[in-house]
Amino acid sequence: MTIKQRETREAGDARVTLTEKTQRAQMEWRQGRAGQMRLREQLKEPSLAGWQRRKIELKLKLGADGWEPEKKIATSSMEKIRLLNSEFPKEWTIKHLSEQFKISQESVRRILKSKFQSSEEHTEQREHQRKLKIRAFKRSEKGGSK
Repeated sequence: MTIKQRETREAGDARVTLTEKTQRAQMEWRQGRAGQMRLREQLKEPSLAGWQRRKIELKLKLGADGWEPEKKIATSSMEKIRLLNSEFPKEWTIKHLSEQFKISQESVRRILKSKFQSSEEHTEQREHQRKLKIRAFKRSEKGGSK
């Protein structure tokens, strides 16, 4: 039966009709399970390098969607994380930074690993947009309280 067709099956006395979306999700889940089993088998190989092992573990942990952090932080916070870790690496470990900034250790690790630096022009433009939003919010707050 193809995904476009609706599948009907017996569930006790009631009939359950699966939509295309549900069928697709079930098929992806089955394929994902097979892929996870292959990855787990690869992890058992003793000849894997450390970086290869970590890559496979991340694939298992993050799933097919890849890296999608729950919480995104401002660029200024990322710069603070980099500065604290570079200036005081023994006090500001990945674990301590993740607790202080309330983000995952994986997020901190990726921030420290990345070398991204936004241009000064882009930073000024973002700051200008932020100030405009604050002014608009204050105006709407004053208008609503009258």
